[in-house]
Amino acid sequence: MRLIVTADLHYEFAEFRPRVDALAAEVCRVGGDVLVLAGDTFAQDLSLLAHCLHLFDGFRGEKLLIAGNHDLWTRTGDSFALYDRLIPEAARACGFHDLDTAPRVIGNVGFVGTIGWYDYSFRDQALGIPLRFYEHKVAPGYARHDWRFGHLLRTADDISPNGLRANSRWMDGEMIRWTLDDPRFNRITLDRLEAQLAAVEGGVRTIVAVTHHLPFAEMLKRKADPTWGFGNAFMGSVGLGDTLRRHDKVRHAVFGHSHARDARTLGPIAALNVGCTYRMKRYDVLEV
Repeated sequence: MRLIVTADLHYEFAEFRPRVDALAAEVCRVGGDVLVLAGDTFAQDLSLLAHCLHLFDGFRGEKLLIAGNHDLWTRTGDSFALYDRLIPEAARACGFHDLDTAPRVIGNVGFVGTIGWYDYSFRDQALGIPLRFYEHKVAPGYARHDWRFGHLLRTADDISPNGLRANSRWMDGEMIRWTLDDPRFNRITLDRLEAQLAAVEGGVRTIVAVTHHLPFAEMLKRKADPTWGFGNAFMGSVGLGDTLRRHDKVRHAVFGHSHARDARTLGPIAALNVGCTYRMKRYDVLEV
Protein backbone atom coordinates (compact mmCIF):
# COMPACT_ATOMS: atom_id res chain seq x y z
CA MET A 1 0.00 0.00 0.00
CA ARG A 2 1.34 3.40 -1.04
CA LEU A 3 0.79 6.06 1.63
CA ILE A 4 1.42 9.76 1.06
CA VAL A 5 1.68 11.86 4.21
CA THR A 6 2.10 15.56 4.83
CA ALA A 7 1.39 17.95 7.69
CA ASP A 8 1.48 21.60 8.74
CA LEU A 9 0.24 23.04 5.46
CA HIS A 10 -0.89 26.18 7.34
CA TYR A 11 -3.12 27.45 4.57
CA GLU A 12 -3.93 30.49 6.71
CA PHE A 13 -0.74 32.16 5.46
CA ALA A 14 -1.66 33.70 2.11
CA GLU A 15 1.94 34.31 1.09
CA PHE A 16 2.73 30.58 1.24
CA ARG A 17 -0.47 29.24 -0.35
CA PRO A 18 1.13 28.87 -3.78
CA ARG A 19 3.55 26.39 -2.23
CA VAL A 20 0.65 24.36 -0.81
CA ASP A 21 -1.11 24.55 -4.18
CA ALA A 22 2.01 23.18 -5.86
CA LEU A 23 2.39 20.38 -3.31
CA ALA A 24 -1.24 19.35 -3.74
CA ALA A 25 -0.91 19.32 -7.52
CA GLU A 26 2.17 17.11 -7.28
CA VAL A 27 0.52 14.73 -4.81
CA CYS A 28 -2.45 14.34 -7.13
CA ARG A 29 -0.11 13.72 -10.07
CA VAL A 30 2.06 11.19 -8.21
CA GLY A 31 -0.95 9.40 -6.73
CA GLY A 32 -1.19 6.69 -4.11
CA ASP A 33 -3.58 4.46 -2.21
CA VAL A 34 -3.96 6.68 0.87
CA LEU A 35 -3.32 10.36 1.58
CA VAL A 36 -2.90 11.60 5.15
CA LEU A 37 -2.83 15.22 6.35
CA ALA A 38 -1.44 15.21 9.90
CA GLY A 39 -2.85 18.47 11.24
CA ASP A 40 -2.42 22.26 11.17
CA THR A 41 -4.09 22.65 7.80
CA PHE A 42 -5.61 26.07 8.56
CA ALA A 43 -6.49 28.44 11.38
CA GLN A 44 -9.68 30.26 12.44
CA ASP A 45 -11.52 30.30 9.09
CA LEU A 46 -13.20 26.99 8.21
CA SER A 47 -13.55 28.10 4.59
CA LEU A 48 -9.75 27.88 4.36
CA LEU A 49 -9.92 24.23 5.39
CA ALA A 50 -12.42 23.48 2.64
CA HIS A 51 -10.38 25.39 0.08
CA CYS A 52 -7.21 23.51 1.02
CA LEU A 53 -8.86 20.09 1.06
CA HIS A 54 -10.41 20.66 -2.37
CA LEU A 55 -6.89 21.06 -3.76
CA PHE A 56 -6.67 17.27 -3.38
CA ASP A 57 -9.86 16.48 -5.30
CA GLY A 58 -7.75 14.85 -7.98
CA PHE A 59 -6.28 12.29 -5.57
CA ARG A 60 -8.04 8.99 -6.30
CA GLY A 61 -7.15 7.06 -3.17
CA GLU A 62 -8.57 7.27 0.34
CA LYS A 63 -8.09 10.64 2.05
CA LEU A 64 -7.60 10.89 5.81
CA LEU A 65 -6.80 13.73 8.17
CA ILE A 66 -6.56 14.78 11.76
CA ALA A 67 -6.71 18.26 13.27
CA GLY A 68 -3.75 20.15 14.69
CA ASN A 69 -3.67 22.74 17.43
CA HIS A 70 -3.87 25.64 14.94
CA ASP A 71 -7.00 24.07 13.47
CA LEU A 72 -8.68 24.59 16.86
CA TRP A 73 -7.80 28.27 17.11
CA THR A 74 -10.74 30.63 17.40
CA ARG A 75 -11.47 34.04 18.87
CA THR A 76 -15.23 33.77 18.97
CA GLY A 77 -16.15 30.08 18.86
CA ASP A 78 -15.54 26.91 20.83
CA SER A 79 -12.37 24.92 20.16
CA PHE A 80 -13.87 21.64 21.30
CA ALA A 81 -16.76 22.07 18.87
CA LEU A 82 -14.18 22.54 16.11
CA TYR A 83 -12.39 19.37 17.15
CA ASP A 84 -15.41 17.20 17.81
CA ARG A 85 -17.93 18.30 15.17
CA LEU A 86 -17.10 21.16 12.81
CA ILE A 87 -13.80 19.94 11.38
CA PRO A 88 -15.04 16.35 10.90
CA GLU A 89 -18.13 17.68 9.10
CA ALA A 90 -16.08 19.97 6.87
CA ALA A 91 -13.67 17.15 6.10
CA ARG A 92 -16.47 14.78 5.16
CA ALA A 93 -17.94 17.34 2.78
CA CYS A 94 -14.56 17.51 1.02
CA GLY A 95 -14.09 13.75 0.71
CA PHE A 96 -11.81 13.31 3.72
CA HIS A 97 -12.28 11.13 6.80
CA ASP A 98 -11.25 12.62 10.15
CA LEU A 99 -9.45 9.83 11.99
CA ASP A 100 -10.17 11.46 15.34
CA THR A 101 -13.81 10.43 14.90
CA ALA A 102 -13.17 6.77 14.02
CA PRO A 103 -10.42 4.51 12.70
CA ARG A 104 -10.36 3.35 9.11
CA VAL A 105 -9.40 -0.11 7.83
CA ILE A 106 -8.14 -0.15 4.24
CA GLY A 107 -7.32 -3.61 2.97
CA ASN A 108 -5.40 -5.24 5.80
CA VAL A 109 -4.01 -1.99 7.21
CA GLY A 110 -5.61 -0.17 10.11
CA PHE A 111 -5.38 3.61 10.35
CA VAL A 112 -5.90 5.20 13.75
CA GLY A 113 -5.46 8.81 14.67
CA THR A 114 -5.80 11.67 17.07
CA ILE A 115 -4.65 15.24 17.35
CA GLY A 116 -2.91 14.25 20.59
CA TRP A 117 -2.12 17.10 22.97
CA TYR A 118 0.21 17.99 25.81
CA ASP A 119 0.08 17.56 29.57
CA TYR A 120 3.54 19.10 30.22
CA SER A 121 5.11 15.65 30.60
CA PHE A 122 7.70 16.73 28.00
CA ARG A 123 8.82 19.70 30.08
CA ASP A 124 12.46 19.89 31.08
CA GLN A 125 12.57 19.86 34.87
CA ALA A 126 16.16 21.09 34.79
CA LEU A 127 14.97 24.47 33.49
CA GLY A 128 13.57 25.25 36.92
CA ILE A 129 10.29 26.69 35.63
CA PRO A 130 7.30 26.02 37.90
CA LEU A 131 4.21 24.30 36.55
CA ARG A 132 2.04 27.44 36.74
CA PHE A 133 3.92 28.97 33.81
CA TYR A 134 3.20 25.95 31.61
CA GLU A 135 -0.45 26.03 32.63
CA HIS A 136 -0.66 29.66 31.52
CA LYS A 137 1.58 28.95 28.47
CA VAL A 138 3.77 31.90 29.36
CA ALA A 139 7.50 31.68 30.12
CA PRO A 140 8.86 33.63 33.11
CA GLY A 141 10.82 36.08 30.94
CA TYR A 142 7.68 36.95 29.00
CA ALA A 143 5.63 37.34 32.17
CA ARG A 144 8.11 39.97 33.42
CA HIS A 145 7.10 42.28 30.56
CA ASP A 146 3.35 41.66 30.33
CA TRP A 147 1.24 42.93 33.21
CA ARG A 148 -1.47 40.34 32.51
CA PHE A 149 0.86 37.63 33.81
CA GLY A 150 2.50 39.53 36.64
CA HIS A 151 0.68 37.38 39.20
CA LEU A 152 2.80 34.42 38.12
CA LEU A 153 5.85 36.22 39.50
CA ARG A 154 4.48 37.16 42.93
CA THR A 155 6.53 34.26 44.20
CA ALA A 156 9.74 34.12 42.19
CA ASP A 157 12.08 32.24 44.51
CA ASP A 158 11.00 28.95 42.91
CA ILE A 159 12.24 30.03 39.44
CA SER A 160 15.82 29.30 38.45
CA PRO A 161 17.97 32.05 36.87
CA ASN A 162 18.03 29.99 33.68
CA GLY A 163 14.26 29.67 33.77
CA LEU A 164 13.91 33.44 34.01
CA ARG A 165 15.74 33.67 30.68
CA ALA A 166 12.94 31.76 28.90
CA ASN A 167 11.02 34.43 27.03
CA SER A 168 8.09 33.24 24.93
CA ARG A 169 4.37 32.68 24.92
CA TRP A 170 2.66 29.59 23.51
CA MET A 171 -0.20 31.05 21.50
CA ASP A 172 -2.64 28.23 22.22
CA GLY A 173 -3.11 30.16 25.46
CA GLU A 174 -4.64 33.01 23.48
CA MET A 175 -6.36 31.13 20.67
CA ILE A 176 -7.73 27.91 22.19
CA ARG A 177 -11.13 28.54 23.78
CA TRP A 178 -12.85 25.84 25.82
CA THR A 179 -13.60 24.87 29.40
CA LEU A 180 -11.01 22.06 29.45
CA ASP A 181 -7.51 22.15 30.84
CA ASP A 182 -4.67 20.62 28.87
CA PRO A 183 -4.26 17.37 30.84
CA ARG A 184 -8.00 16.71 30.57
CA PHE A 185 -8.09 17.21 26.81
CA ASN A 186 -4.93 15.15 26.45
CA ARG A 187 -6.68 12.35 28.34
CA ILE A 188 -9.68 12.54 26.02
CA THR A 189 -7.44 12.10 22.99
CA LEU A 190 -5.56 9.19 24.56
CA ASP A 191 -8.79 7.40 25.50
CA ARG A 192 -10.10 7.78 21.96
CA LEU A 193 -6.85 6.49 20.52
CA GLU A 194 -6.82 3.50 22.84
CA ALA A 195 -10.37 2.63 21.84
CA GLN A 196 -9.48 2.86 18.15
CA LEU A 197 -6.46 0.60 18.56
CA ALA A 198 -8.51 -1.99 20.42
CA ALA A 199 -11.20 -1.87 17.73
CA VAL A 200 -8.94 -2.55 14.73
CA GLU A 201 -5.97 -4.59 15.93
CA GLY A 202 -7.68 -7.97 15.76
CA GLY A 203 -8.49 -7.73 12.07
CA VAL A 204 -5.48 -6.10 10.43
CA ARG A 205 -1.93 -6.97 9.45
CA THR A 206 -0.42 -3.69 10.61
CA ILE A 207 -1.46 -0.33 12.04
CA VAL A 208 -0.49 3.18 11.00
CA ALA A 209 -0.96 5.76 13.75
CA VAL A 210 -1.45 9.39 12.75
CA THR A 211 -1.09 12.18 15.31
CA HIS A 212 -0.35 15.86 15.14
CA HIS A 213 1.58 16.18 18.38
CA LEU A 214 4.77 14.22 18.97
CA PRO A 215 4.33 10.82 20.61
CA PHE A 216 7.99 10.29 21.48
CA ALA A 217 10.27 12.42 23.63
CA GLU A 218 13.22 10.96 21.70
CA MET A 219 12.14 13.10 18.75
CA LEU A 220 12.08 16.44 20.52
CA LYS A 221 14.55 18.88 19.06
CA ARG A 222 16.69 20.08 21.96
CA LYS A 223 18.80 23.23 22.18
CA ALA A 224 20.79 24.90 24.93
CA ASP A 225 18.19 27.66 25.00
CA PRO A 226 15.64 27.97 27.82
CA THR A 227 13.08 29.58 25.51
CA TRP A 228 13.27 26.60 23.17
CA GLY A 229 13.16 24.23 26.12
CA PHE A 230 10.02 25.89 27.45
CA GLY A 231 8.30 25.36 24.09
CA ASN A 232 9.12 21.66 24.06
CA ALA A 233 6.60 21.14 26.85
CA PHE A 234 3.85 21.78 24.28
CA MET A 235 5.11 19.35 21.66
CA GLY A 236 3.22 16.27 22.87
CA SER A 237 2.95 13.85 25.77
CA VAL A 238 4.59 10.75 27.15
CA GLY A 239 1.18 9.08 27.30
CA LEU A 240 0.73 9.36 23.55
CA GLY A 241 3.82 7.30 22.82
CA ASP A 242 3.05 4.86 25.65
CA THR A 243 -0.37 4.21 24.14
CA LEU A 244 1.12 3.34 20.76
CA ARG A 245 3.86 1.17 22.25
CA ARG A 246 1.31 -0.98 24.08
CA HIS A 247 -0.02 -2.29 20.76
CA ASP A 248 2.25 -4.68 18.88
CA LYS A 249 0.70 -4.08 15.46
CA VAL A 250 1.57 -0.38 15.41
CA ARG A 251 4.42 -0.29 12.91
CA HIS A 252 4.24 3.30 11.68
CA ALA A 253 3.65 6.57 13.50
CA VAL A 254 3.44 9.77 11.44
CA PHE A 255 3.05 13.30 12.79
CA GLY A 256 4.10 16.93 12.44
CA HIS A 257 3.71 19.93 14.77
CA SER A 258 7.35 20.69 15.59
CA HIS A 259 8.25 21.53 11.97
CA ALA A 260 11.44 19.49 12.49
CA ARG A 261 12.10 16.73 9.95
CA ASP A 262 12.97 13.45 11.66
CA ALA A 263 12.67 9.79 10.77
CA ARG A 264 13.88 7.01 13.02
CA THR A 265 13.08 3.53 14.23
CA LEU A 266 11.95 3.26 17.85
CA GLY A 267 11.68 -0.42 18.66
CA PRO A 268 9.14 -1.89 16.21
CA ILE A 269 7.79 1.53 15.19
CA ALA A 270 9.01 3.52 12.20
CA ALA A 271 8.41 7.08 13.40
CA LEU A 272 8.22 9.98 10.96
CA ASN A 273 7.90 13.69 11.54
CA VAL A 274 7.16 15.13 8.10
CA GLY A 275 8.94 18.38 8.90
CA CYS A 276 6.98 20.95 6.93
CA THR A 277 7.57 24.52 8.03
CA TYR A 278 5.53 27.66 7.41
CA ARG A 279 7.61 28.39 4.32
CA MET A 280 8.69 24.96 3.12
CA LYS A 281 6.16 22.26 2.17
CA ARG A 282 6.98 18.63 1.57
CA TYR A 283 5.45 15.17 1.67
CA ASP A 284 6.67 11.60 2.23
CA VAL A 285 5.77 8.39 0.48
CA LEU A 286 5.62 5.23 2.61
CA GLU A 287 5.04 1.63 1.62
CA VAL A 288 3.03 -0.11 4.36
